[in-house]
Amino acid sequence: MYLRRILSLGFVLFAIAAALPGWSAPPDWAGRPGGPDTPKYHGLVVFGDSLSDTGNDLILTATMHHNPAIPPSSTYYEGRFSNGPVAAEYLWGRMNGGQAAIEPSLAFPTLGTKSAVSFAFGGSGSGDTPMNPGGFEVPGLLMQVATFGDKLQGKKAHQHALFLLWSGSNDYLFYGATDVAPVVGNLVRAIETLYSYGARNFLVPNLPDLGLTPLSQMEGRGPIASALSRAHNAALAEALDGVATRLPDARIMRVDVYALMHEMLRTGSLAATPPATEVLAPGAGATDCLLRAPDTCPDIALDAPLPPLMFWDALHPSTQAHELLGQAMFDSLR
Repeated sequence: MYLRRILSLGFVLFAIAAALPGWSAPPDWAGRPGGPDTPKYHGLVVFGDSLSDTGNDLILTATMHHNPAIPPSSTYYEGRFSNGPVAAEYLWGRMNGGQAAIEPSLAFPTLGTKSAVSFAFGGSGSGDTPMNPGGFEVPGLLMQVATFGDKLQGKKAHQHALFLLWSGSNDYLFYGATDVAPVVGNLVRAIETLYSYGARNFLVPNLPDLGLTPLSQMEGRGPIASALSRAHNAALAEALDGVATRLPDARIMRVDVYALMHEMLRTGSLAATPPATEVLAPGAGATDCLLRAPDTCPDIALDAPLPPLMFWDALHPSTQAHELLGQAMFDSLR
């Protein structure tokens, strides 16, 4: 399978990644705690979708000669599906007291032991079947976890590393899932597999309110998407309770992203509309160009001042929202 060959070409992809704009060498673990009550973790390993992808889709599509590579750098920040760092990176910056960037797994020829790496791919589902958003396959959550296991080369995962798993949105938004049990089951299976590799510290955010996304609103699916989000989150909470009792020494931390989003709206910290791209490039089609025709995505000044808006485009949070989510993730570690 082409995707499996790509995932195994570490040194080739490392060279390609190094040539991409904005790419830098993987950071070493700084070892500085975020505060007196925050445990030290020897690295951060991230799995999921576009909410946590830090460049894997960009590298993958560059190797496939997509023009433009996804997400288009004219409208998105250095391989992130946003206008800046994503929540996992804000978390990482607070964990180590400085360096925030998390390198994508495709940029690593080998797996480091004291750094941060993201195995997340934009457009991925929660299972082990490669999905196909926009004409290219990406590994689902379970396949990402299996790739991590392969990179361990028979060794155990560091028991003091933190493992962030955030997945499920695309199953409901794009891949037709209406039953939450299989999606939640995939998350549980991912945790159990990582546990078998030696992982002991897990951070599992629940789903945001998918009904709030401009995409769901434009398509008239807001109430249905919100109901699926709530059902998923309730089932996930119950499942994580069970996992915590079954896996000795496992520490499972949670973040209620759904509630946090609504709190942002209630307090006026962020507004759900309009998407930031519509403010910066009105009428240019930037809000949905990624989903419709990536080669039409316009140039946008990513550092332009913005009002406090929750969404960057029709689907993805702004980096301002990601920062608040990253802080909540960090607070959950205390």
